Amino acid sequence: MSFLGSLGKKAVEKAYDLASKVEGGRDYLTTAANTVNSLVKGKDARVYLKPGNVIQFISRASNRSIQIVVAKETNELICDAIGGTGPFFPNAYWLVVCGQHGRYYFHNNYNYLAIKNGKIVIIPSSTSEKPPVEGEFRVQDVLGSAQAIYLESVHMPGYFISFDEEGTLGDEIKTKTKEKFSQLEIQLIAYGPGIQPEKDDHTIETSNEASPPSYWAAANASTSPASNEQSHNGNNAKSPSS
Repeated sequence: MSFLGSLGKKAVEKAYDLASKVEGGRDYLTTAANTVNSLVKGKDARVYLKPGNVIQFISRASNRSIQIVVAKETNELICDAIGGTGPFFPNAYWLVVCGQHGRYYFHNNYNYLAIKNGKIVIIPSSTSEKPPVEGEFRVQDVLGSAQAIYLESVHMPGYFISFDEEGTLGDEIKTKTKEKFSQLEIQLIAYGPGIQPEKDDHTIETSNEASPPSYWAAANASTSPASNEQSHNGNNAKSPSS
């Protein structure tokens, strides 16, 4: 039996719920669980969550990336999990913003991923505004996994970014459930300014692909013919600004 198996995932989840009732408890236990999981699995799933890094979130339910699109009915920005992966899909870029207590914000050209009133939304902002409170997330490890995470809303504890197999936004039941629907993997697109590659990058990611380009090189890729074709098809969100 593995260490995590003997520990008991249900016991850990119960402890997490109890910790949420104590000020700072949820953040503390989230950090502790990350430390234990990293030691057991030999990898930290959050290794690419560094300030200024450009990443993509891959839904384990749909096996596609979370992207920003324009709703046909309302012409508002929304998100789904049917995007492509790699540098030619700027609608699926997310710029990492690190907050206090190990929390994070993620935006694409200052359009923030958020949970508001129990629903997953995109909140437009600007360089002169503070990140929206609804866009603050606590990153939790998927216990026993070396790659997957959950994104839990700080503003609405117990609510998670969630998509179904078709890449459609999860309903309230799925959004409040820590199952496969809420499990995400991170793909690095570019390192942020001044961010040095992790010394264990090559052991963490076994891919033989070349090292990611700089942010500016990745951003310039959005002007490529493939990107222009995607934009023509209705994916009109811009790539994130540093």
